[in-house]
Amino acid sequence: MNIQSKLHHLTGLAREKSSERRRALLREVTDLFFDETPQSGSGEHQQFDAVLSALAAQTAQDARAELAHRFADAPLAPRGLVMQLARDAIEVAAPILAQSGVLTEDDLVAIANEASEDHRRAMTARSSVSERVSDAIVANGTDETVARLVANDGAQLSRSAFETVTRRAETSPVLQAPMVNRADAPADLLGDLMGVVESSLRDRILKRFETLDPAIAEAAMAASHARLEARLAEDKAITEARRFVTTRRMRKELDGSLLVRLLREGERVKCCAALAELAEVDHSAAQRALDHHSPDGLALICKAAGFDKALFVTLAILRGQTRANLTSDAQALGALYSALAKEDAERAMRFWRMRRDMQAA
Repeated sequence: MNIQSKLHHLTGLAREKSSERRRALLREVTDLFFDETPQSGSGEHQQFDAVLSALAAQTAQDARAELAHRFADAPLAPRGLVMQLARDAIEVAAPILAQSGVLTEDDLVAIANEASEDHRRAMTARSSVSERVSDAIVANGTDETVARLVANDGAQLSRSAFETVTRRAETSPVLQAPMVNRADAPADLLGDLMGVVESSLRDRILKRFETLDPAIAEAAMAASHARLEARLAEDKAITEARRFVTTRRMRKELDGSLLVRLLREGERVKCCAALAELAEVDHSAAQRALDHHSPDGLALICKAAGFDKALFVTLAILRGQTRANLTSDAQALGALYSALAKEDAERAMRFWRMRRDMQAA
């Protein structure tokens, strides 16, 4: 019996109502496909697609999961069947989403936009993920899913995706290590994270900066400058705060006591502008230092600027990120500041100060 006759015979048997018989039929048709795989696009290939899709729709989930595993890495797997399995329950869809080369970039983008979080997460395991697919996953995925994507060296990320991940990483620790560990992560974006990551990750960023070619470092500064200026351009409060700081400098009133007074009075934007001027960093770095839950960024800025411990502790408490026990908080903050070497702080600040210099140029 030739392949067409066999397939016609099995198609007739597919009317069986027994679930066990349908499962057996599904295996038989699958075995026949792999034993005598027809040419893609041929009539026989299309017939296999129709029969397998129909049988799969009528069988239990565990049988569909078995089918998905068999077709996951098959280059000539029927497209209709693959698409059907890819949108099935995640127990069925996972191997298809993670491996199938039959799924096109458009297919993966559509699934990333429309399917469940589990489906997006399965896609992050693919050996290769295009920029468009990564963009869709970043736009729709949770931090945990995006972290898996970023940790996948086979995933290509656009500049826009890197910027989005960086902004999210500022408040999401789960994204920080994957971002810092990416060999192709833009240097200027890594610099944005220095004030919010733990010390071991900050050391990795600093080591990377120290090996950068000067031309690449300059390009990174330019990119960072353009991005930050775009964010700040329409913010009238920042413009007014900078004017305020310029006036205070001319009056020789720009000092630590002004920072404390501004925070106490709730003038946070002005305090950011004053801190940026005193520490010679850009507004964005100063803002992160005051707003982030971790005091590390503020400690780096204050230590490099030569602020005394009492001023750092006061600023750290007034910014409102501490607990109710102020005495305990003050002691912990003081210990943190004392343990931070000025040399380490200055290394970390080098990037922010270079970026500020470009803004002034």
